[in-house]
Amino acid sequence: MLGWHSFIARRECALAREGASVKFAQAASVGLEYLEPATGAGALPQVIGHARSALADSATYFAASPRCSFRRQGSMLLFDSPSATGGENGIARAVIHESGSARRAAVLLPYWNAAREDCRPFGALLAHCGVTCVQLSLPYHDERRTAGTAFARELACENLGLTICANRQAVQDARACVSYLESQGYQRIAVVGVSLGASIASIVAALDERVGAAVLLLMADDFSDVVWTGSATRHVRASLEQSFSRADVRAAWSVISPASHAARLSARLSSLLIVSGDLDTVFLPALTRAYVERLQRHGLDPTWVRYACGHYTLANPFYAMRCFARTVFHLRAKL
Repeated sequence: MLGWHSFIARRECALAREGASVKFAQAASVGLEYLEPATGAGALPQVIGHARSALADSATYFAASPRCSFRRQGSMLLFDSPSATGGENGIARAVIHESGSARRAAVLLPYWNAAREDCRPFGALLAHCGVTCVQLSLPYHDERRTAGTAFARELACENLGLTICANRQAVQDARACVSYLESQGYQRIAVVGVSLGASIASIVAALDERVGAAVLLLMADDFSDVVWTGSATRHVRASLEQSFSRADVRAAWSVISPASHAARLSARLSSLLIVSGDLDTVFLPALTRAYVERLQRHGLDPTWVRYACGHYTLANPFYAMRCFARTVFHLRAKL
């Protein structure tokens, strides 16, 4: 077992290095201009106040546009996305994997910096197993990426307001995909999220009554804790801690943290599947445990599956196929 753990650790490091070279962080900033600021207080207190106000009416804050205009181009779905920055990021895109049945469907929310082609096999397999899949490109991914950058920095960056705005947009985009499925006659709809996509999916499942099941693959309790402790976001922490305390960041990002929506999620769903890696250095196992225990305190006892892998090595075929089988079993049982 120690030999396997050593192999996984080496493989995790190698896979992490592949994406680390393109990541960068600028000077930390509050990013009030990306939000809807109040007046009469300093910038950081306003951002924290914004988060508290948003949590007081989270359903409205994360609501998708009621007049979303969907456009099909073959297997691609396009629609205008709520966006504070405009440009290509304002056009949301999703691949539709048709199952041939209008019985079950799922919105797939990929991991941070996932290319569309990386997640296409998962969506296609879901469809093959009878679950139509809408595979969303998250904000700032694929064609939505900001020119001149090689990764989707805005979803987890040193700008507090921009990170909130980008994650809010991701939740709204996902809810728009649920609306599309509903317009096509689907009544049994789930969300499946991976890593950062799982964080977003947990908020969607908590707020959207049309979602009847959820699968969270690689999950953690608090958004800020992931950024502060995870190996994939060391560059972000190095910048943030020059200007803000960990408590400041936690308060500002509370609105996009799964922990803040756990009570509502527990009240909505009767079951939930969570998959994690015991050797994960991106979403530390203690953070997954904290989320599971939080849900349990609120009355939801999720099915928690743990593998002897890390964050990146969950994609190893040995774990990936087991993870996929558990996902399909859960969706077919709960939808």
